[in-house]
Amino acid sequence: MNKQNGKTDRRVLYTKMFLKESLLELMKEKPVDKITPTELCRKAEINRNTFYKHYYTARDVLEEIEDEFSAQIVDSLSGFFLSGVLDIRQMLNEICRIVYENKDFCRILLSDNGDAAFFEKMVMLAKDVIIKNWQKDGVSLPDDQMDMFFAFTVNGSIALIGRWAANDMKNPPAEVAQLIERAAYGGINGLIDLK
Repeated sequence: MNKQNGKTDRRVLYTKMFLKESLLELMKEKPVDKITPTELCRKAEINRNTFYKHYYTARDVLEEIEDEFSAQIVDSLSGFFLSGVLDIRQMLNEICRIVYENKDFCRILLSDNGDAAFFEKMVMLAKDVIIKNWQKDGVSLPDDQMDMFFAFTVNGSIALIGRWAANDMKNPPAEVAQLIERAAYGGINGLIDLK
């Protein structure tokens, strides 16, 4: 790589970094779809021509941030997915640790101005492995009911993480992971007892 390309690449990285940081600052005040490229450029102190070299809308910037974050989560959890056997406690600890390490971003995503659906998409990556694990633990439901129970568990977990974020993540990640696990397994035990 020549010197000129290195400078260009570094400038692009810095530009994108300023835009991402500025977007997250603006999202503390309003939803991403209410943020215009002009407003974002003003906040980042970048001209609009530079912005349009990389993005079309503020949502495009957010999607790139989300893609980077989801890649971090997938990379961190790949061992769980590849084994096909899920250690729920370890996986929840890892997820809560990653959320905690990215608490400023996650707090914004889980706020009224954020994109809470992003977390649902992330959990869907593990859906098959989680359901197989439940079935191994004795949960036997028709597919449509298993899907409903999965949705219930996921949305409850996301709500719990959202409450944790809203309270400035004062509790340690392992404590939150344990609470999610207890709530999920309480529900699973209820399903097993219904047989």
